[in-house]
Amino acid sequence: MAGDADAGGDLRRRFTGLVVESLAVEQDYASATVDCRRCPETTLRSGDRVTVGLSCYEDHSWEITGVYCAAHGVESVEAAMAVRAERQAVVAAVLEASGYHPPSGDYRPDALTLGAVELLDFSPTAAGY
Repeated sequence: MAGDADAGGDLRRRFTGLVVESLAVEQDYASATVDCRRCPETTLRSGDRVTVGLSCYEDHSWEITGVYCAAHGVESVEAAMAVRAERQAVVAAVLEASGYHPPSGDYRPDALTLGAVELLDFSPTAAGY
């Protein structure tokens, strides 16, 4: 794994409970599902084991760049996205349904979040230069 030696534990904690929603990924709150980035016909739901690409926007906010089913999973940053001058990661996780209060104020009782997070790869900002 590229990057900081202690990134694993810190990132596992940061990503555990992260809501599966970003500019690049939308979940269907009504059915508590999200599509695989590589095969949109595959619907993922609570209990499914997935891999997830993440990128730290302007070194401030981690954003999900893609969710991948078991058949199309990725194990490295390079396999999930272009390496850029920002922190990037790929994790294995289990989708979990848990409550979420989005900025709109609505309550989403079955929103998908990341659980049982395991860091697969990490790319520090310097790797993108």
